[in-house]
Amino acid sequence: MKFYLVLLLLLPLCSAEQFHIQCYGEDFLMVRNLLLACTSKVKQACYTRDNGEKGCTRLENCSLPKWNCCHTNGCNA
Repeated sequence: MKFYLVLLLLLPLCSAEQFHIQCYGEDFLMVRNLLLACTSKVKQACYTRDNGEKGCTRLENCSLPKWNCCHTNGCNA
């Protein structure tokens, strides 16, 4: 009986909507064209900046200057 009670208490936590996207990541130090699996409670997009940086970001960053965003898995290759 306790098991079912615990399940009922955890259900709202597990049912929170999660958004997933896979993006290529690149920085200037260690990451070179690494496929990232991004998961968040808010929608994300893949981005590439004019300086060559790549990764996942929240949608509001897509309106910033010099940020190019796309919305499908691996689209920033």
